[in-house]
Amino acid sequence: MRARFLHLADCHLGYRQYGRNERFNDFSKAFYAVMDVAMAEKVDFVVLAGDLFQKRSIDALTLSHAMRGLEKLQRAGIPCLAVEGNHELAYFNESIGWMRFLAERELLVLLDTTFAEGKPLLEPYTRRNGAYIDVVPGLRVYGLRYYGSSTASAVANIGGALDEADSTGIEYTIFIAHTGIEGVLAGEAGGLTHRELAPLRPHVNYLALGHVHKPFDFDGWIYNPGSPETCSMTEAAWPERGYYLVDVDTSAPSPLEGRAGVGSLHTATLHANPRRDFVRLSFKVDACTSPDALYNACQEYVARAARDRSAKSRNAAAPVVELRLHGVLAFDRAGLELDRYQALLVEHFSPLLAFVKNATQPTEFAVAADAQLNRRELEQQIIADLLGRDARFAGQREGWTRLALSLKQMALTGAAPEAILDELANAPMIVKQKDTD
Repeated sequence: MRARFLHLADCHLGYRQYGRNERFNDFSKAFYAVMDVAMAEKVDFVVLAGDLFQKRSIDALTLSHAMRGLEKLQRAGIPCLAVEGNHELAYFNESIGWMRFLAERELLVLLDTTFAEGKPLLEPYTRRNGAYIDVVPGLRVYGLRYYGSSTASAVANIGGALDEADSTGIEYTIFIAHTGIEGVLAGEAGGLTHRELAPLRPHVNYLALGHVHKPFDFDGWIYNPGSPETCSMTEAAWPERGYYLVDVDTSAPSPLEGRAGVGSLHTATLHANPRRDFVRLSFKVDACTSPDALYNACQEYVARAARDRSAKSRNAAAPVVELRLHGVLAFDRAGLELDRYQALLVEHFSPLLAFVKNATQPTEFAVAADAQLNRRELEQQIIADLLGRDARFAGQREGWTRLALSLKQMALTGAAPEAILDELANAPMIVKQKDTD
């Protein structure tokens, strides 16, 4: 059995990012571009792993754009198999959401596994409802909508049900789910672990994910294409992304080649679709001792970055640009005129939007603290560092640091004001100063 399909997710149609109509249209253009690829590559079907829409309550124009893209597939005879993502789940008081509406118009095959007393009902897709569809002879596709924190238990139950399911004649299985994988995004909790996905592994050849906008794949069976458009500035640092083109051939397992994996029955290739450039610049201010020195150095940096982009990018659309200033500012913040830096971005990039983020610290509050210290040691280091910057205390900063911590502790434990004053008056540094006077 041979088949070809396209896997995408997180189109977020209707997102008027930064309140700009241009960005609203960009998300639709990216969606149309991927639909055009599906037709040009003559795929057998398209897998849409959730979040077609930015929000569950959409306007008429957003719906029109979604229908226009899906109608291209419909006219070409290419079914689109989808699940609902978290952004587009119907409200509880609504009979159907907009994804169900598209399914009623036969523009989508909206798959979802329902449960009765915790047991999955793995029923075939009929009358626009069901958990799976045999879209190509020998190829079965299951779907599970976004379940949030209940996804792990839902997957475990489905894995058990698949052990008993009749798979006669099925040579290849796809499972669509809108969920993340733990550890893909540093510092962000949530997502399933590989252990929690293990119940699906014996039954699923290709796990088609959406939800996380960063592309990734694991073990030759878990795939996430990332978002076709850039939904936040942080995504500018991620690899190119957009959609997977997947060729299935069950006649002979593929060798270890590319990202297919040992013994895999498919070859999945990640492709990037056209999108507006997002340029994120970062400039450290520490070495600049005056406002003019900082501006001149930053001007050279921005000009060089603009030249580098012109040499590498063929995207004619005006980019979205952000300049982040960080580090320790050697002069008063009043001298940091952010409008001048925004004008630099406009001059060199001619952007759709330009942002300047001030993440600098004034010298008097910037402390290089050791993250390995405990709370008391960290507090002691910070106080000593601050006292060392004042000529009146620098010579005996260790003594002043001990005194400051001692007075703080006395206040916290409810010591009488007279006792605190007595401690202060008898401090060696102050006694010495009195004797000198």
